[in-house]
Amino acid sequence: MPKKHRAIEGVGASSIMELKAHLYKSQEESKKTKDPDALSFHRAKPTKISDSFSVKNSGVEARAHKDKLELKAVKDGSASYAALERKAQLYDKLVRGELSDEEDKEKYCVDFFRKNNVQDESQPPQDQDTSATVPPESEDGENNASFLFNTKPLGLGRTAGKLDNDEHKRFVREVHEEANEAREKASELKMRRQEQAAARREKLKQAYLKKRLENLKAAASNAEQT
Repeated sequence: MPKKHRAIEGVGASSIMELKAHLYKSQEESKKTKDPDALSFHRAKPTKISDSFSVKNSGVEARAHKDKLELKAVKDGSASYAALERKAQLYDKLVRGELSDEEDKEKYCVDFFRKNNVQDESQPPQDQDTSATVPPESEDGENNASFLFNTKPLGLGRTAGKLDNDEHKRFVREVHEEANEAREKASELKMRRQEQAAARREKLKQAYLKKRLENLKAAASNAEQT
């Protein structure tokens, strides 16, 4: 027959459970101290050292992005297309005579005739070189016409003959005259549009004054009747 446990005063079931838990905890701690592999270590978090070269500069990034966009615009031709669009709009305004005062001062017109004369003056005279190659006159009193077409070049854009130079001057003069005519036509068209606008404003002004006068007369007649 098993013996009955003797009741101890002040000791109950709850206190026995607390003692068992405390004993189990002390046993686990002693195991950890004996076995170094079972120990758990807490590693410190690595601290990040800020590098001065890795710091981003917003201004540099913005300029680099802008340079990339400009380079892309040059590569795909959008910049050239935009420049051509501006020139086309300016030409259309010039034809319609709708240029403003600021745009009127910048018409992109070049005096080719004057430019050609300046280039001719800057070049050294070649009369001595050409006079040595002029053929003698024939029995009929005329020079050999083939000489003008068989001239040898003396450099970039320079020939010993006189025919090419005269033809170039005539071509430049024609271009200059056409540019002047286009400018005059644009100016006339602009003046005509301004005159039409002034006449329209004057007509509206007269109509307004007439209507105003009629209203005043009607108001005066109504006042007399009352």
